[in-house]
Amino acid sequence: MTCSTVKRILIVDDEEAILFSYKRLLQGRFLNVDTCGEIEAALEMIRMVDYDVVITDLRLSDSDGREGSDILRYAKQHKPLLPVIIVTGYGNDDISDEVYALGAYRYLDKPVAISALIDVLSSLDIMSRL
Repeated sequence: MTCSTVKRILIVDDEEAILFSYKRLLQGRFLNVDTCGEIEAALEMIRMVDYDVVITDLRLSDSDGREGSDILRYAKQHKPLLPVIIVTGYGNDDISDEVYALGAYRYLDKPVAISALIDVLSSLDIMSRL
């Protein structure tokens, strides 16, 4: 790939502030960032767009849901090579083991340091380390 190749990221989180922050930090000349806050929209976007990576929160509602796991399952079934990064503020070793078993590329606990996120994206050749 050349350095002029535009990469596409989908970020899924139910917190508008997180979506805004990630987009502002990551959007750039060679990086296009799409965001959404609901599972149905995320699944449709994954179906319609060829993303280079998906970053999704594990919980997208006030319930004890695991919608991020559903997004991961969908991605692995329909686009098996699509890397999915799971982030959560409610994590533990069992959840980490579960999402890795489902095929997650990485699992990160919130709050996610921007340097850690950049390192993960760099390991995927999505962006250069700052």
